[in-house]
Amino acid sequence: MLPNGAVVVRYSGLPAIDSVDRMVTEAQVDLEFGSLEGDDPNLTFGGIRGIQAASDGTIYVLDVQAAEVRAYDPDGQYLRTVVRGGEGPGEITEANGIILAGDTLLWLNDHGKWSIIGVDRAGQEVRRFVKPIWSYGYIWDGAFDDRGRYWRHTSHEEGGFTYPPPPGLSSRTARNYYKSYDLSSEAIDSVYLGQSTFRSYTYKDPNGNWQFLPISFEPSNIFVLNPSGGFWRANSASYRIVRTGEGGDTLVVIEAGVPVQRVTDEDRSAYVEGWVEHRPEARRDLEAVAALMADVKPVLAGIFVDDEGVLWVERVVPSDAPAFYDRYSAEGDYLGSVRLAFEPAGGKIWVQHGSIYSWVVDELDVPFVVRAPLRWERR
Repeated sequence: MLPNGAVVVRYSGLPAIDSVDRMVTEAQVDLEFGSLEGDDPNLTFGGIRGIQAASDGTIYVLDVQAAEVRAYDPDGQYLRTVVRGGEGPGEITEANGIILAGDTLLWLNDHGKWSIIGVDRAGQEVRRFVKPIWSYGYIWDGAFDDRGRYWRHTSHEEGGFTYPPPPGLSSRTARNYYKSYDLSSEAIDSVYLGQSTFRSYTYKDPNGNWQFLPISFEPSNIFVLNPSGGFWRANSASYRIVRTGEGGDTLVVIEAGVPVQRVTDEDRSAYVEGWVEHRPEARRDLEAVAALMADVKPVLAGIFVDDEGVLWVERVVPSDAPAFYDRYSAEGDYLGSVRLAFEPAGGKIWVQHGSIYSWVVDELDVPFVVRAPLRWERR
């Protein structure tokens, strides 16, 4: 326990990512639906950006290419199109995310209208508000807490971007915030979450253009809203996850001993040779970047909270290994681990009502929605 009364939970060892253990379940797909031939347009997906499931098993799929949200029954049979593209009430243009709130309200992030639109399960618009943070990502990462407030992470970089960039290694600092919008009072507020430092490397190519070279294995700060209050925070370099209140006070610390992978000379050489094939003039700069790499690789790939308030901690795994998650209660109690028996196409999963939802693609890059129930075996 910390001096302020915060609980510190330490685990000397967790199951290995390839272990067969009574606390590890392998999430097997029990439902897959989509269409290869396109005979039924309601089963053809162009660009999935969100999947949500209701307590009765109804599955909602947001297709950004079709600008539609479609509903399917628990067997994957098409039921109806809930939301269509357009400029009218309850219609969307470029939505990249969906959240089912209270089993009755579907929130859609439409960056084409710079609005978050709420519709009921019949598709009737009941609420909308202008996004407090004007930004765009592949999949919407906003969230609602149990008090009816909308939250999204944002950052402010000190000094801003300068051009031309300084050659060689440079660093910049950003201040992290979670910005909120209260649905009842319409008040906008923010919570400061500390600073992050980013390193980059720049060189000028033979044509006089400035090129950026990524630095592999860079650690990063990770933040996620805890819907019951406060935030979970981590840094990908170590297995240490902290739950804090909105005022920044530490409430729970989770620490675990997991194997650390060192950055080897082979890793540095592979980086150089992988890039020099396309940028032969940059070998000297690539070797300089390789020397800047960290000594150890990150151990955390990400964190999120499911619909029951359970924290999922994704470990970094080899590129040919399935995704692996450890699960914890809000108090830091270890609840077991999950290994996926499928590869999520967008690297994103949603956990609702005891099942994992995502999508996969076949050899022709055709997307299929999948469901994998969480079944814990007694060994």
